[in-house]
Amino acid sequence: MMSSNNLPNFLIVGVAKSGTTTLVSYLDDSKEIFISHKKEPRYLTYNFLKESGYNGPGDHRPRSIAVKSLEEYKSLFQNVIKPTHKVIGEASVDTFYYYKHTIPKIKKELGDPKIIIMLRNPVERAISAYSHLIREEREELSFEKALEKGRCRLDKGYEYIWGYENGGLYYEPTKAFIESFSKVKVVIFEEFISNQKKIMSEIFEFLDVEDQPTLVNQAHNISGKPKNRVINKFLTRNNMLKRGIRKIIGNKTSLHLKNKIQKFNLEKININSETKIKLFKKFESDIEKLENLLQKDLSDWKKYTNEI
Repeated sequence: MMSSNNLPNFLIVGVAKSGTTTLVSYLDDSKEIFISHKKEPRYLTYNFLKESGYNGPGDHRPRSIAVKSLEEYKSLFQNVIKPTHKVIGEASVDTFYYYKHTIPKIKKELGDPKIIIMLRNPVERAISAYSHLIREEREELSFEKALEKGRCRLDKGYEYIWGYENGGLYYEPTKAFIESFSKVKVVIFEEFISNQKKIMSEIFEFLDVEDQPTLVNQAHNISGKPKNRVINKFLTRNNMLKRGIRKIIGNKTSLHLKNKIQKFNLEKININSETKIKLFKKFESDIEKLENLLQKDLSDWKKYTNEI
C-alpha cells in the first residue's frame, strides 16, 4: 500500500560531521527501513530560519534545497510500503543544534518518534566542520580566525555549521531530547568508527529491526582542502551531469564513486596543538556534564589534557 501520510517514527537529529551520512547509508540497506533519500530535509528548522538563518557565504544552497512545507515533507515518504517498512525516518543534523525550536515541532507533528543522536569529540568535530566549509569553498579564514568570528557570524544569521565552537556544546540539547522523548539513543562517533558492526547491531535493536544487512566499513561526506578546485566544484555542486550519472548507476554506486574521488582529491587540514588545547578548554565543562548525564566515560575526548 502506498501512502503520503507515513511520517517518520524515528529521526537522526545530529550532530554535524559525526557519521550521520554513513549511518543513513547502512540503515537504507535494511528492507524494513525506509529512510528519506533526501539527506538533510531541514523541514523542522526551515520556517524559523527562512528569514534570517541563511546569511553566510554559500548558505543559499542549503536554504534552496530545504523542505519548505508539510506537504513537501510528506512527499519524501510517499513510497513507504506497509507493512514492509516498519521503520520510517530521516536525518537532518541541524535539528539538534536548534533543539529549542525543533523539539516542540517534532512533538506537535510527529508525536514521540525514536531519536538517534551521534556525538563526536567536539574539538575534532569543530575541525571537521571547518574542513567541510573549506571543501565547499565557503570558508576563507584560518581556523584560529574563524573561531574568533564564530559568535559574530551566528549573530549575523550564518548557518549553524559556522559555529565551530557552539556546535560542540552537547549537554543542553542532549538533555532536552532525553527529557522530551521516551526513546533516545546516543551514539559516540569514535565507538561507531572503531566497531561499526557492534554499534549498528545496537542501533538495529533500538529500532526493533530484524533485517540487519551485512556491513562493509565505509565513510561518507569526507572533508579537507581540495587539491583540484575544478574536480571539487563538480563533486560538491548539484548539476545535470551528476543527476544523469545517479540515474544510470544508482544513488549508492554514485555516492561510493564520489567518496573515492574525494578521498583522492582532498588533503587533511592540520591544526596546531595549542589551538586544540585552547578549544578543548571551552568544551571541558560541557563534556563533564555530558558524562554525568549519559553515565558514560568520555575520557578519550580529554586527550588534550596530556598536552597542557
